[in-house]
Amino acid sequence: MKKQIIPLCFLVAGLYSTAQATHDHSDHKGHAQQDAKQTASAPLSGDSLFNTNASFKDQNGNAIKLESFRGHPVVISMAYTGCAYTCPMILTQMQQVEKAIEKTGRKDVQFVLITFDYMNDTPTILKAYAQRKNLSGNWKLLTSASDKEPREISNLLGIKYKKMEGGDYDHSFVITVLDSEGVIKGRQVGAKGDTETLVGYLPK
Repeated sequence: MKKQIIPLCFLVAGLYSTAQATHDHSDHKGHAQQDAKQTASAPLSGDSLFNTNASFKDQNGNAIKLESFRGHPVVISMAYTGCAYTCPMILTQMQQVEKAIEKTGRKDVQFVLITFDYMNDTPTILKAYAQRKNLSGNWKLLTSASDKEPREISNLLGIKYKKMEGGDYDHSFVITVLDSEGVIKGRQVGAKGDTETLVGYLPK
Protein backbone atom coordinates (compact mmCIF):
# COMPACT_ATOMS: atom_id res chain seq x y z
CA MET A 1 0.00 0.00 0.00
CA LYS A 2 1.33 3.42 -0.78
CA LYS A 3 0.98 6.06 1.85
CA GLN A 4 -2.01 8.48 1.40
CA ILE A 5 -1.75 7.18 -0.29
CA ILE A 6 -16.05 11.83 -5.89
CA PRO A 7 -38.89 25.28 -21.26
CA LEU A 8 -41.51 25.93 -23.47
CA CYS A 9 -41.75 29.67 -23.78
CA PHE A 10 -43.99 31.89 -25.85
CA LEU A 11 -42.72 32.77 -29.32
CA VAL A 12 -41.60 36.31 -28.45
CA ALA A 13 -39.46 35.19 -25.55
CA GLY A 14 -38.33 31.91 -27.11
CA LEU A 15 -34.90 32.88 -28.36
CA TYR A 16 -33.89 34.49 -25.08
CA SER A 17 -35.07 31.56 -23.00
CA THR A 18 -33.24 29.03 -25.18
CA ALA A 19 -30.00 30.96 -24.90
CA GLN A 20 -30.42 31.22 -21.13
CA ALA A 21 -31.06 27.47 -20.79
CA THR A 22 -27.98 26.66 -22.88
CA HIS A 23 -25.88 28.95 -20.72
CA ASP A 24 -27.08 27.33 -17.50
CA HIS A 25 -26.37 23.80 -18.81
CA SER A 26 -22.85 24.77 -19.72
CA ASP A 27 -22.28 26.17 -16.25
CA HIS A 28 -23.48 22.95 -14.63
CA LYS A 29 -21.29 20.86 -16.89
CA GLY A 30 -18.32 23.00 -16.02
CA HIS A 31 -18.98 22.65 -12.29
CA ALA A 32 -19.32 18.85 -12.63
CA GLN A 33 -16.01 18.61 -14.47
CA GLN A 34 -14.33 20.79 -11.88
CA ASP A 35 -15.77 18.73 -9.02
CA ALA A 36 -14.58 15.49 -10.66
CA LYS A 37 -11.10 16.92 -11.14
CA GLN A 38 -10.93 18.06 -7.52
CA THR A 39 -12.09 14.63 -6.31
CA ALA A 40 -9.50 12.84 -8.44
CA SER A 41 -6.71 14.99 -7.01
CA ALA A 42 -7.82 14.70 -3.38
CA PRO A 43 -5.97 12.21 -1.14
CA LEU A 44 -7.54 8.78 -0.89
CA SER A 45 -8.88 7.53 2.40
CA GLY A 46 -6.59 5.19 4.25
CA ASP A 47 -9.34 2.58 3.93
CA SER A 48 -9.37 2.77 0.13
CA LEU A 49 -8.29 -0.29 -1.84
CA PHE A 50 -7.23 2.14 -4.53
CA ASN A 51 -4.13 2.83 -2.43
CA THR A 52 -2.53 -0.41 -3.57
CA ASN A 53 0.40 -0.18 -5.94
CA ALA A 54 -0.30 -3.62 -7.39
CA SER A 55 -0.02 -3.53 -11.17
CA PHE A 56 -2.10 -5.63 -13.57
CA LYS A 57 -2.86 -6.05 -17.23
CA ASP A 58 -6.43 -6.15 -18.46
CA GLN A 59 -7.90 -8.42 -21.13
CA ASN A 60 -6.69 -6.01 -23.80
CA GLY A 61 -3.12 -6.05 -22.55
CA ASN A 62 -3.30 -2.56 -21.03
CA ALA A 63 -1.40 -1.85 -17.81
CA ILE A 64 -3.81 -0.93 -15.04
CA LYS A 65 -3.99 -0.25 -11.30
CA LEU A 66 -7.07 -0.28 -9.13
CA GLU A 67 -6.84 3.50 -8.72
CA SER A 68 -7.81 3.82 -12.38
CA PHE A 69 -11.35 2.88 -11.29
CA ARG A 70 -11.56 5.95 -9.04
CA GLY A 71 -14.80 7.80 -9.67
CA HIS A 72 -16.75 4.60 -10.30
CA PRO A 73 -18.37 2.18 -7.86
CA VAL A 74 -16.81 -1.24 -8.35
CA VAL A 75 -18.07 -4.79 -7.94
CA ILE A 76 -14.95 -6.90 -7.56
CA SER A 77 -13.98 -10.51 -6.98
CA MET A 78 -11.30 -13.04 -7.82
CA ALA A 79 -11.55 -16.09 -10.06
CA TYR A 80 -9.68 -18.00 -12.78
CA THR A 81 -10.81 -19.11 -16.21
CA GLY A 82 -10.00 -22.78 -15.67
CA CYS A 83 -12.40 -23.07 -12.73
CA ALA A 84 -15.36 -25.33 -13.46
CA TYR A 85 -17.55 -24.72 -10.41
CA THR A 86 -17.16 -21.78 -8.00
CA CYS A 87 -15.84 -19.14 -10.42
CA PRO A 88 -18.72 -19.49 -12.92
CA MET A 89 -21.09 -18.97 -9.97
CA ILE A 90 -19.22 -15.82 -8.92
CA LEU A 91 -19.36 -14.54 -12.49
CA THR A 92 -23.07 -15.31 -12.79
CA GLN A 93 -23.91 -13.43 -9.59
CA MET A 94 -21.90 -10.41 -10.71
CA GLN A 95 -23.70 -10.49 -14.08
CA GLN A 96 -27.03 -10.55 -12.23
CA VAL A 97 -25.98 -7.39 -10.39
CA GLU A 98 -25.13 -5.78 -13.73
CA LYS A 99 -28.52 -6.76 -15.20
CA ALA A 100 -30.32 -5.37 -12.14
CA ILE A 101 -28.66 -1.96 -12.35
CA GLU A 102 -29.03 -1.82 -16.14
CA LYS A 103 -32.80 -1.84 -15.59
CA THR A 104 -32.40 1.44 -13.69
CA GLY A 105 -30.37 2.98 -16.51
CA ARG A 106 -27.25 3.12 -14.41
CA LYS A 107 -23.99 2.64 -16.33
CA ASP A 108 -21.29 3.94 -13.99
CA VAL A 109 -20.51 0.70 -12.15
CA GLN A 110 -17.38 -1.24 -13.06
CA PHE A 111 -17.03 -4.99 -12.71
CA VAL A 112 -13.58 -6.39 -11.97
CA LEU A 113 -12.32 -9.96 -11.80
CA ILE A 114 -8.71 -10.62 -10.82
CA THR A 115 -7.30 -14.01 -11.65
CA PHE A 116 -5.50 -16.25 -9.21
CA ASP A 117 -3.91 -18.10 -12.12
CA TYR A 118 -1.52 -15.46 -13.44
CA MET A 119 0.58 -18.07 -15.27
CA ASN A 120 -2.22 -19.37 -17.50
CA ASP A 121 -4.69 -16.49 -17.57
CA THR A 122 -2.87 -14.23 -20.01
CA PRO A 123 -4.61 -11.16 -21.46
CA THR A 124 -5.37 -13.22 -24.58
CA ILE A 125 -7.01 -15.96 -22.51
CA LEU A 126 -8.95 -13.40 -20.47
CA LYS A 127 -10.17 -11.64 -23.61
CA ALA A 128 -11.39 -14.91 -25.09
CA TYR A 129 -13.11 -15.70 -21.76
CA ALA A 130 -14.81 -12.27 -21.72
CA GLN A 131 -16.07 -12.81 -25.26
CA ARG A 132 -17.24 -16.35 -24.47
CA LYS A 133 -19.14 -15.10 -21.42
CA ASN A 134 -20.53 -12.10 -23.40
CA LEU A 135 -19.21 -9.59 -20.85
CA SER A 136 -19.99 -5.92 -21.49
CA GLY A 137 -17.54 -3.05 -21.80
CA ASN A 138 -17.95 -2.39 -18.06
CA TRP A 139 -15.87 -5.45 -17.23
CA LYS A 140 -12.15 -5.65 -16.57
CA LEU A 141 -10.45 -9.01 -16.24
CA LEU A 142 -7.04 -8.54 -14.68
CA THR A 143 -3.92 -10.65 -14.61
CA SER A 144 -0.46 -10.03 -13.19
CA ALA A 145 3.20 -10.87 -13.62
CA SER A 146 3.46 -12.86 -10.39
CA ASP A 147 1.51 -14.20 -7.43
CA LYS A 148 2.40 -11.12 -5.40
CA GLU A 149 -0.36 -8.93 -6.86
CA PRO A 150 -3.33 -11.32 -6.51
CA ARG A 151 -2.04 -12.29 -3.07
CA GLU A 152 -2.11 -8.64 -1.95
CA ILE A 153 -5.59 -8.04 -3.35
CA SER A 154 -6.90 -11.27 -1.82
CA ASN A 155 -5.72 -10.11 1.58
CA LEU A 156 -7.49 -6.78 1.11
CA LEU A 157 -10.71 -8.50 -0.02
CA GLY A 158 -10.61 -11.26 2.60
CA ILE A 159 -10.23 -13.99 0.00
CA LYS A 160 -8.17 -17.08 0.73
CA TYR A 161 -6.77 -19.24 -2.03
CA LYS A 162 -4.35 -22.07 -2.50
CA LYS A 163 -3.02 -23.72 -5.63
CA MET A 164 -3.75 -27.42 -5.63
CA GLU A 165 -2.01 -30.34 -7.19
CA GLY A 166 -3.13 -30.51 -10.79
CA GLY A 167 -3.27 -26.74 -11.19
CA ASP A 168 -6.71 -25.94 -9.79
CA TYR A 169 -7.20 -23.42 -6.99
CA ASP A 170 -9.05 -23.91 -3.73
CA HIS A 171 -10.50 -20.50 -2.93
CA SER A 172 -13.20 -18.67 -1.03
CA PHE A 173 -16.33 -17.14 -2.56
CA VAL A 174 -16.38 -13.40 -1.91
CA ILE A 175 -17.94 -10.60 -3.96
CA THR A 176 -17.14 -7.08 -2.72
CA VAL A 177 -18.71 -3.71 -3.50
CA LEU A 178 -16.51 -0.59 -3.40
CA ASP A 179 -17.65 3.00 -3.51
CA SER A 180 -16.18 5.42 -6.06
CA GLU A 181 -13.24 6.05 -3.74
CA GLY A 182 -12.35 2.39 -3.34
CA VAL A 183 -13.75 1.94 0.18
CA ILE A 184 -15.55 -1.34 0.90
CA LYS A 185 -19.32 -0.80 1.29
CA GLY A 186 -20.35 -4.43 1.63
CA ARG A 187 -19.57 -7.98 0.62
CA GLN A 188 -21.14 -11.33 0.00
CA VAL A 189 -19.28 -14.25 1.54
CA GLY A 190 -20.33 -17.64 0.24
CA ALA A 191 -22.48 -18.61 -2.69
CA LYS A 192 -25.75 -18.06 -0.84
CA GLY A 193 -26.63 -14.45 -1.48
CA ASP A 194 -29.10 -12.37 -3.37
CA THR A 195 -28.63 -9.78 -6.05
CA GLU A 196 -30.69 -7.10 -4.24
CA THR A 197 -28.35 -7.12 -1.26
CA LEU A 198 -25.27 -6.56 -3.43
CA VAL A 199 -27.06 -3.83 -5.41
CA GLY A 200 -28.04 -2.22 -2.11
CA TYR A 201 -24.37 -1.82 -1.21
CA LEU A 202 -23.79 0.37 -4.25
CA PRO A 203 -23.70 4.08 -3.38
CA LYS A 204 -26.58 6.05 -4.94
